[in-house]
Amino acid sequence: MNQKEKIFKQWKENTSSRIENWKKGLIDKEEELVLDFSESSLSSLENHIISKYSLVDLKNKEKNNELDGIVSYMGETLIRLIPESKWIIYTEDKTNVYYNLPCVYTKYSGSISVHFLLREILNAKTFDIIETRLKAVLKCDEEIRKHLKEN
Repeated sequence: MNQKEKIFKQWKENTSSRIENWKKGLIDKEEELVLDFSESSLSSLENHIISKYSLVDLKNKEKNNELDGIVSYMGETLIRLIPESKWIIYTEDKTNVYYNLPCVYTKYSGSISVHFLLREILNAKTFDIIETRLKAVLKCDEEIRKHLKEN
């Protein structure tokens, strides 16, 4: 295990505490942000992201912990919703677009970089990025599993 993989392993082990610390730090408690690791919570989170953050915040070191909590929550939720998915990091191939980024690996639909997903949400400023991606992955997963079962 190389140094980057060790750091990633530690990052994965601290995911729950990062999410909890981020949840505790939410300023707008009156905002009914239900974070129960459901598909609907991802939609609520997407609305929260669009209303509270901009692309500039991705470079703001003061926002690192908040944004890390957000991507950790997105990833953990996707892992719970997508069968046989898990955290992964690509440390060998420097040409890989996801090099050194925590990703959600899906068995049949490739990887999802939660950092890229966050950037995509902030760039598009629309409220259906996560839902669209999740539905596409689940549909592909279901079709492949059905095909495998038939053969």
